[in-house]
Amino acid sequence: MWDEMLRQSNTPFTFSNDFSKALHQARLQSAGLYLAQKEALNSTNEILGTKNIVHVVYKGAHHREQYYTEPSLRPALDIDILIDEKDKFSAIKAFRREGFDLVARAKDISHEVGLKKGAIAIDLHWDILRPGRTKIPITRELLKTRKNYDNYWGMNDESSLFVMLVHPVFAKYGTAPQARLMRLIDLTLLLEQRNIQWQEVLQLLAITGLKTAAWLTLKWLEKLTGIKPAANITEALKPGVFRQQYFNYWLDKNLATSLLKHPKLIQLGFTLPAHDRLSGAVQAVRRARKLKRSQQSELTNLLAETQI
Repeated sequence: MWDEMLRQSNTPFTFSNDFSKALHQARLQSAGLYLAQKEALNSTNEILGTKNIVHVVYKGAHHREQYYTEPSLRPALDIDILIDEKDKFSAIKAFRREGFDLVARAKDISHEVGLKKGAIAIDLHWDILRPGRTKIPITRELLKTRKNYDNYWGMNDESSLFVMLVHPVFAKYGTAPQARLMRLIDLTLLLEQRNIQWQEVLQLLAITGLKTAAWLTLKWLEKLTGIKPAANITEALKPGVFRQQYFNYWLDKNLATSLLKHPKLIQLGFTLPAHDRLSGAVQAVRRARKLKRSQQSELTNLLAETQI
């Protein structure tokens, strides 16, 4: 995207030729990966469809196809696919039969595995976050909203927006380096281009207990760009006055980056308070402890059940 912007700009820049060439080369490499991922995206429906597995492509690989005029400008490291947990063994075996290698880690086995074939990496999820983060399981509700985008199944705009608003807070610590700014471009384009049915988004946020998390993402977007939703949306999402002040301080000081080497402090000071209620934070902690005790046995079981 920087390469494209610099090439279209009439303003002279003082970058060296070596830098400009390196930037353009990175763009070409990204475009090459996009073409390979596009082909893999086209085959996803066939691979999972043979087993009648309901699924959606979401996050970056979906966003760039729907919200970018030139999708190859939006890099994505992998293709994220969401399925129902009951289908995880069948889905993994379906991909493995097509030559994908399974990449499974104990710490993530509660909600996702990786699949890799050459340059193509797929993250197969059966929850958008570690189980326990949402007040109720939300995967099936999101799968109900899927749409057929000609060559693949993807989330509708409202479900995509829901994920955009809550996922970075818990999985990327909101403002930390891993919370790439590209995600805010996705969010900006979605808000600008589509007529969002906010009531559907608010309902998803209410039943998952994550309105505060959504408010945090929108507040971060506002601080960086000045873009903000209508006042009634902010009013429906905002936490109490004290929590607003606390989170504004956290965002302004970018404490997630300062504390990056101390993730437990970030979890205690940011991700747990991002739940709407104390009960939500308590549920997340209890579920995390339970999952940690069983993760090795779950990994062993998954490896055994997905042999081909």
